[in-house]
Amino acid sequence: MATLVGAMLGACASTRDLPPREARIVAPVDAMIVPPPGGPAIVNVVSTTFPNAIQQEISLATEARSTGENKITIVKFVGDGGDGSDAALRDIPFTQINLTEEALAAWPDSGMAVSPYYVQNDYGPFGYAIGRPANGDACIYAWQRIEPSLRPTSTVDGGAISMRLQLCRQGATEQQLVEVMYRLRLSHSVHSPRPAPAAIGRTAVSIRPVGAEGFANVIDIPAPVTRSTAAPQPAAAPVVVPVSIAPPPGAPIVPSPSGSSSSAATTVPRPPTASVVVPRPSSGAQ
Repeated sequence: MATLVGAMLGACASTRDLPPREARIVAPVDAMIVPPPGGPAIVNVVSTTFPNAIQQEISLATEARSTGENKITIVKFVGDGGDGSDAALRDIPFTQINLTEEALAAWPDSGMAVSPYYVQNDYGPFGYAIGRPANGDACIYAWQRIEPSLRPTSTVDGGAISMRLQLCRQGATEQQLVEVMYRLRLSHSVHSPRPAPAAIGRTAVSIRPVGAEGFANVIDIPAPVTRSTAAPQPAAAPVVVPVSIAPPPGAPIVPSPSGSSSSAATTVPRPPTASVVVPRPSSGAQ
């Protein structure tokens, strides 16, 4: 009986094993994770099958100037991670990995800085580091681990999923790079679907279209334009700037009626100097 039970358990365990396959190029539709609409586009997918996991390196299109490769690396375990023997792939937790060194190796000379903020997408929490090289690129190195799902008997139903994103874009903002992690989608379901809230479909229960940002409008109505009721302000009087006209040399200065002399006083030019010629009397005069 003990031999029979051992054989049955061995058969159950062997059904979780995958047929190992060396690295090969597969079609982009076979990628286990899909970039968001609008890019970055998938250029190439290299898939390797281990007895306990499938690993894919998904190359992404790039127009960046930084040294490195835009890609997504994803590993999907079908059960518990192995210990490295029998060609099984090890499932190493992030707590045992120097992710800062990985980020610096992915984008050298870019000054990667690890984000101190807690963030999460539809699959759970993730971490990331941002770099700003001097060539105008913005770079991200992000990592995420989706924990395995367990059955009520504590046996593994779905293995862990580990993924990393390394992406550089010319002229991109930090927010645009982090947004890629929010819009990545796995090509298969990860967790068992959760039941719908009990309030759905019940009578005498109001459900309003209210989300995290408040009431969700179907069509945003622009705010009304309010006109100012304040009295119009009179136009400012023009400012007259006095112009100083230098009088000619020797001209007398006539003071203004106020009695103050200034640079704007009216000047009366001196008459031109003329010599008076007296005619000589005629010789017949007495």
